Amino acid sequence: MDDEPNIRLTMAELLRREGYETLTASGFDSAISVIENTELDAALVDIVLPQRSGIEILKVLRRQKSYIPVIMMTGEPNLSQMPEIVRAGAYDFLSKPVVKDALIRTVSKAVEKKRLIDEKRTLEQQIKQHAEQLEMSVAERTSELEDAHDFLNAVLDSSTEYAIIALDTDGQVTLFNRGAELMFLYGAHQAMGRVLSELIGSGLAVGEKAFLNWARQAEVKGRHQEEVELRRADEGRFTASVTMTPIRAQNVRLLGYVGIIKDLTIERQNEERLRQMRQRLARHEKIAALGRMAAQVTHEVKNPLAGLRLYTLHLKSKIAGKIPAAEETLVDKIIDGINQLSDTCEQVLNFARPITVTRRLVDLNRIIAASLALVEPQLNAKRIKVVSNLSEPGANSLLDEAALRSTLINLLLNSIHAMNEGGELKMSTTTAEQGLLLKISDTGCGMTEEQAKHMFEPFYTTKSQGLGLGLYFAATVVENHGGSIEAKSEAGKGTEITIKLPGEGGEADGAIASNPGSR
Repeated sequence: MDDEPNIRLTMAELLRREGYETLTASGFDSAISVIENTELDAALVDIVLPQRSGIEILKVLRRQKSYIPVIMMTGEPNLSQMPEIVRAGAYDFLSKPVVKDALIRTVSKAVEKKRLIDEKRTLEQQIKQHAEQLEMSVAERTSELEDAHDFLNAVLDSSTEYAIIALDTDGQVTLFNRGAELMFLYGAHQAMGRVLSELIGSGLAVGEKAFLNWARQAEVKGRHQEEVELRRADEGRFTASVTMTPIRAQNVRLLGYVGIIKDLTIERQNEERLRQMRQRLARHEKIAALGRMAAQVTHEVKNPLAGLRLYTLHLKSKIAGKIPAAEETLVDKIIDGINQLSDTCEQVLNFARPITVTRRLVDLNRIIAASLALVEPQLNAKRIKVVSNLSEPGANSLLDEAALRSTLINLLLNSIHAMNEGGELKMSTTTAEQGLLLKISDTGCGMTEEQAKHMFEPFYTTKSQGLGLGLYFAATVVENHGGSIEAKSEAGKGTEITIKLPGEGGEADGAIASNPGSR
């Protein structure tokens, strides 16, 4: 969906050559027509469209067909639109001009996501139907069962999503389905006849008779549910939901109990990811608002400063040689102060100004060496020893070399500033399948827990000079490379910074970062 015919037709042709069937639209109305009359696997939408913006199309898609991944495109990135686009549910972003490889890669991922969503929906529906049928069967036919083993074997052989375990009235295992084998890593022959609490709860808070106690409660109430920590055969532990139900014969005689156990690990991980995403979104919205405010205030200050500088320079030219040199120095000090204020204003404006992080394959070790060379005078001045332990033969990844160099210089200068006279600065890199690991540690004054907690926030500083934008810039650059940055510090003992970056297979080009300048 793009109002520029050349771009629209070129991208459609590129995708057709890759085997995709494409439909094009030039504006809001034609796009809505396609959405309403076609089953789509993915959508590429230009943000700037005639009549109504691509964001409106994104919102329509999220309301009507939320399962379709939407890739937003723009040639004019606007930071103020990003929170709205993220809230609207964009899957990914492409910057114009769109590179063929980036286009194919992004569309392929979007289509694969749609396929997985479709498969997930189908599986969820099947699981839901299966669970409903299972609950109905248990509720309707428990009183009719003459042989609990035959019933359980008939309906549970194919169930692998849940661990379904039958117990006799003494709490010993009489049925251990395939799902239980996969969940607890015991074979059915190993579990039969054993006390369930000893099998999967030994050494935990569950207790030796916990399952039997829950079964007794289920016998009274008809059903009992608990959320507990359980143990696998390999000693691994996980949180699970356990539901106990009594099994009765036709004459209402109690035969035993059935336990349905669900592993909550993935569910808890998804909840944690959602919580972190919400926190990041809230943080980005705050930073965007702060950037807009800072830019407005700085803009209002810069103009008067420019006027003051002109007036002061004019004054200096008029009084040159007419007053004592000591008094002329006062005018120079005024000019220096105005220049410092102008530099500060420029740094604040840079904080509010977005930039594009362009990545290419480079050696992180080479960037580290170049950064150390730039701060060598400061290291020598304070007699700081540098200890490098860089991976061999290199640490290659898709990185923005200039942005990473600025990031490292910011971090190195902070470490140097933390060490008064002498000390040791350690730098190490390691490579693994999941990416690169860079550690920077110093033996400086360290920080309190509260200072370490806020050190990567914009405008936070413990120094008498500086705006507190250097570490924020470093964290933003790392984040926009798809990495993470953490700090460990203890007052009086130094600080260690750990940076994780994607390896050679990491995504390239198109990330947006803030640009607060240097420190």
